[in-house]
Amino acid sequence: MYSIKVARLRERLSAAGAAGLVLSTSENVAYSSGFESVMDGWRLPEPISAVFIPTDSSMPVTLFLPEASLIGLVVAEREGLPVAFDRLRTFDLLNFCATARAEDVHLSLPEDLLADLRAITERVDGDCAPDIIQGIARCIAQAPGLSGHAVLFDDMRVAAEVNRLTGHACHDGLGIIMAARSIKTAEELAILRESGVKADRVMAHTVGALRIGNSWAAVEKSVAHFMIDEGIDPLPSSPMLFGGSYDTIFKPDLFRTQFDTPFKGGEIAILETQGKYRSVWIDINRTAHLGPASAAYREQHALVQRCFEEVAAKLRPGANSAQICESVRSGLARELDAPGKLLMIVHSIGRVPLESPVRYPGTGLHAAVEGFTIQPSMALSFDALYFGSRHGPSHMENVFIIGEEKTESIYRYPLDLIETD
Repeated sequence: MYSIKVARLRERLSAAGAAGLVLSTSENVAYSSGFESVMDGWRLPEPISAVFIPTDSSMPVTLFLPEASLIGLVVAEREGLPVAFDRLRTFDLLNFCATARAEDVHLSLPEDLLADLRAITERVDGDCAPDIIQGIARCIAQAPGLSGHAVLFDDMRVAAEVNRLTGHACHDGLGIIMAARSIKTAEELAILRESGVKADRVMAHTVGALRIGNSWAAVEKSVAHFMIDEGIDPLPSSPMLFGGSYDTIFKPDLFRTQFDTPFKGGEIAILETQGKYRSVWIDINRTAHLGPASAAYREQHALVQRCFEEVAAKLRPGANSAQICESVRSGLARELDAPGKLLMIVHSIGRVPLESPVRYPGTGLHAAVEGFTIQPSMALSFDALYFGSRHGPSHMENVFIIGEEKTESIYRYPLDLIETD
């Protein structure tokens, strides 16, 4: 999988006339090499690992990591999660690595572990650098054939520091990596399909927990526990990112709704359960009504569902993601009470919710109104979120895999309005 990703990135780098690409944000490091660290959970505003991919395929892909983390490569291999790289560069992380290097006469490692560790250390180039920036700078300065050619970076702060140390031409490469990430490998698509089965199970559990007399807080806790048992990492603060109950309007803020009193019946619950399964994002959304809904609300929900299905039918290679939404917004959606309150957006999804190949910043209005050209092997999430206040909201969302001949939803849970007993 990683060799395919590197080859695709090299094609894009060659087309851009760049000599290489330095990836130092944790998601891009993991995407290109499989290397992940528990220290990524620190959420530092600076990198603690990196990957250098030269455009020239005869040159090695180099992974940068703290010296004390070398043993982690052996552990990952033994756990069936090997990290892909050709050469290594190490650096000091605070005083952790210095402590790891200190002598311990009582330490006795198994011979097989020592042999594996020796094999890893034989792939280390140069001395341990004082920090990651100096490690990257040394690598670029010493790599043959880079002089006079630009190196691209996914983090321009890293680029500026490397340029300060080496004088090398360093430019923005974020667009290249995001365009590559939006086209999935066969292995990534297989994991996404697995995540779809998991998401359907989570939604079924969520609906089972919704009942009059229960509270939204109790539902969230139940869903989080179920996700963990299914091997899913729920969002830290709540597995229901946009979930919540309504009494006419959201409260207290735009998307997160606190509603801790018991359901009495008549409430509308938006069920957007989110988390990560095997490093891919789960993003499924359905609407539930506590107790029987009115005929008017059922009719509204059915209309939003028809709008959803009309857009979904147009998710094909060559189509523009924004234009297919606009065609429905200017047609069928006008039958809604407040058509302007129907939010429809198609976005690429993978390791994070937004992997769309749009110009930076990818969360600007242009990403929704300009869109992007749909291509085979994309995984696209489509949101149809109606915020009308007359009868209340109706939301739904699925993730689709785009094939050459057909498009498939990885979620099978029905879009129909859920009405609890």
